[in-house]
Amino acid sequence: MNHGKQLTITEIHELAPLYALGALEAGEKIAFEEHLRKGCETCAKDVRSFTEITNVIGESVLALPSRQLREQLLSEVSRSPRAPGILFEQSGLLIARSDELGWQTMAPGIFYKPLYEDTGRKYNTSLVRMEAGAQYSSHHHAAIEELFMLSGDLHVENQIMRAGDYCRADAGSIHGETFSDTGCLFLMMASQENKIIEAASEPAPRGN
Repeated sequence: MNHGKQLTITEIHELAPLYALGALEAGEKIAFEEHLRKGCETCAKDVRSFTEITNVIGESVLALPSRQLREQLLSEVSRSPRAPGILFEQSGLLIARSDELGWQTMAPGIFYKPLYEDTGRKYNTSLVRMEAGAQYSSHHHAAIEELFMLSGDLHVENQIMRAGDYCRADAGSIHGETFSDTGCLFLMMASQENKIIEAASEPAPRGN
């Protein structure tokens, strides 16, 4: 493949099988790993799937490798890249390293990292970070919302939440505007169908 040519998304997606086999050329390998770092879950799943297949094929071979070859293979495996943020995903168990996941913008000064999406219940588990002075508008809860503070401060209904505090909002309840003085970090489990409540415009002052 011409390394001077910019790969299209389709061409990058087609590299997953060769990447799992360790058969990519240097330029292709760099391009594919950069694509993984940007968080393409489709390619990450493909790599994990092809890697499992190659592992099964390898286990089906009865001949034992030499000690030197075995050590070389183990060394290569230990250095092989994995999907960003995913330490382990097998047999219904997932272990994630959130530090490797990218922040996405929720609102001005508010960012989140999606950890899990329950498409059936339309529910998200996310790590949320608010900068100092950030505010989140009043909103209606379509289902139970849970929040666990990890650091900083968060003002909720005239109460100041700090590290270790927990908040649960029942379905149908409403949160007033929430804000943070110094910034904060918290784990949140919330419905995708929550709705922002638009602030009512204040009436014009009456004359005397």
